[in-house]
Amino acid sequence: MDFELSPEHKELQLSARRLVEQRILPLIMSYEERSVFPQEIFREIGAQGFLKAHMPKECGGLGLGTLAYCLVSEELAKAGAGMTHNGHFQTEKMLLDYGTPEQQGKYLAKLLSGEYLAATAITEPTVGSSFANMPTRVEKRGDTFILNGVKTLINDAAEADVINVFAKSDEGISVFLVEKGMPGFQILKKQDPIGMRSSPIYEFELKDCAVKTEQLVGKFGEGLKAFFSAFNFSRLGNASAALGIAQASLKKTLHYIKQRQVGSRVVSEFQGIRWMLAEMSTQLEAARLLRNRAATLEDKKQDISLESSQTKLLCVEVANRIVGDCIQATGRYGCLRDSLFELYLRDAKLLGTAGGSLEVMKNNIAKRLIGD
Repeated sequence: MDFELSPEHKELQLSARRLVEQRILPLIMSYEERSVFPQEIFREIGAQGFLKAHMPKECGGLGLGTLAYCLVSEELAKAGAGMTHNGHFQTEKMLLDYGTPEQQGKYLAKLLSGEYLAATAITEPTVGSSFANMPTRVEKRGDTFILNGVKTLINDAAEADVINVFAKSDEGISVFLVEKGMPGFQILKKQDPIGMRSSPIYEFELKDCAVKTEQLVGKFGEGLKAFFSAFNFSRLGNASAALGIAQASLKKTLHYIKQRQVGSRVVSEFQGIRWMLAEMSTQLEAARLLRNRAATLEDKKQDISLESSQTKLLCVEVANRIVGDCIQATGRYGCLRDSLFELYLRDAKLLGTAGGSLEVMKNNIAKRLIGD
């Protein structure tokens, strides 16, 4: 494995970093405080090619692979994990792997450009990712499917142009593309999370919502294939967001401690602080290397069920540890809301639940190791 980023990956990384520093960071707290989706910024993310960098060239992408998705997510998360919009990337991945040519033609170009926003809807008021007990049902009537149920904690549901909705039938789990404004789709309430507030969350209802066969992703009753494909991929995005939060926290801490004086000494001279920095830097680099390896395996079409769970587990745990240590190292300054540490702390905690909790990641890892 080559540990050096290609020139194309480096340029992509720097471009995303510039966008975050120049355009997003000055505005992010206004979106976070109100829990408002940054529509204009999302369009700009699309216009600069960050929503398509990982996609194959034959699909309209830049052909830079999964690592490009990871690098973009890492940089965007420096303005908060809500900026990564993982449900959008999950939908792109599902359409790439399981979408029909007609579905790809209808949706992909608009998703890759940022003209369309997509979301993913799995979680329900009484069920998380336990598909066996999913209450949302789908009934097949000729060439039409009728959806009934309630989804909750769904990022960007009200703003999304299309939502990939998971529903259950006697045949199994299926995935459908539900478009904004379809009869039977209704937002019930906007919810109030502690983190990732620039990606608002909602509860919505599907009441006799009729969708055509053309909106079925993959085969009827085989939606778990699309789920595992998309979520093994997107967990690398969760992990990358955690890395971005951790890296931004460490950078801010280094800047602060090299200037802050206590008595006649600069804080960076204290051995306790230096050891803390050494541990944070080492943990961060180890987590990033694990992420890069998983991205490389994904592009080789290997099953990364184990690696994606390991990567998310380690990166999120490292991020929570680093943000906490950075607040400790910067003292009262780190407790100020405008220092951004509060944003990073909230988002790091939320990343431990998004896309599968850390406990689910541990179960996935153990299952693979034991061979259950």
